[in-house]
This record gives sequence, structure tokens and C-alpha cells, in this order.
Amino acid sequence: MKRIVAGAGLLGVLAACEPQPDVAAIPASQLNRDGCYTVDLYDDPYRRNEIQPAKQGLPRDWNRYLGTWGNGAWNGGQCHEIHVTEVYQDGSVVVIDTTAPFRDLRAESHRRAARIDRQGRLVVPSTVGATVYVFNDRGQLRGTRFRNDGDVDQVILTAQSAG
Repeated sequence: MKRIVAGAGLLGVLAACEPQPDVAAIPASQLNRDGCYTVDLYDDPYRRNEIQPAKQGLPRDWNRYLGTWGNGAWNGGQCHEIHVTEVYQDGSVVVIDTTAPFRDLRAESHRRAARIDRQGRLVVPSTVGATVYVFNDRGQLRGTRFRNDGDVDQVILTAQSAG
């Protein structure tokens, strides 16, 4: 019985920590930057950097995330791009998250284990906080990063290549 209560309590805590994209939106015109460049991905002999084929039998919007998404800048500053390389039947996703050098920040590239939540949002965890991506009415991805320090960053990414 204690395990059930502890498990239910943990689920409640996790639900409370779930990022909620209810923040004041920065206008899209400030979050797009044509030609925004981050980093070149290295050639991987195991093909982990390549966009894998869409899987059959998934909800329609899940495979829609596959591809490279870019031409966006966090809060209009640091260039950002993601490569959604694979989406699995359980909603888990492989994402390569890249940023360009900006002010005192360096260029970075990280392979991350992400997930598609019950609302169909792509949730990508990182050491600075979770980023939630949703499709806007123009077919772009609007990203909202909920930083551990309480700040919120925003970006809009445009499809660069499809899966």
C-alpha cells in the first residue's frame, strides 16, 4: 500500500512540474532569423544523425516532427536548430539540439531523449530546463524553454528538411 501511495504522490509531483506554455508570446517576427546558422553535424558511421523514415501506425502529428527545423533565434538572439531524427511508437523521440555562439555562450550540439506528451507537444529536457515545441498555424514549431531559474525563452523554427 505504501508503494501505491508513494507512486501516486510522485505522479502528482511530476504532473505539477509539467511545463505549461502559458506565457506571454513574443511576436514571431522577432523569433525568426533567415539564414540563422548553428553547427555542422559530424558524419556518424552509425547514421544516428540522419533523419529516419516515418514509422507506420503513429498518430499523424507525431511523424510531422521528423526533420531539421531552423531559422530561429532564442528571444531573437542566439540561433537555434533541432534535428528530430526518430519518433518511436511509445512517443519517445531522438532530438539533436543545436545552438550557435552568442555573446558569452558557445556553440553546442546535444543528442537528447525527448517525448511527445498527451497533448501532442514535443518536450525536450536539458540541463537548463525543458523546452516544449508545438506547431503553430503556419506549420512552424514554436518552442518555449522553461528555464530552471524561472526565466522563459521562445523561438520559432521553420522546416529545413522533412523526414
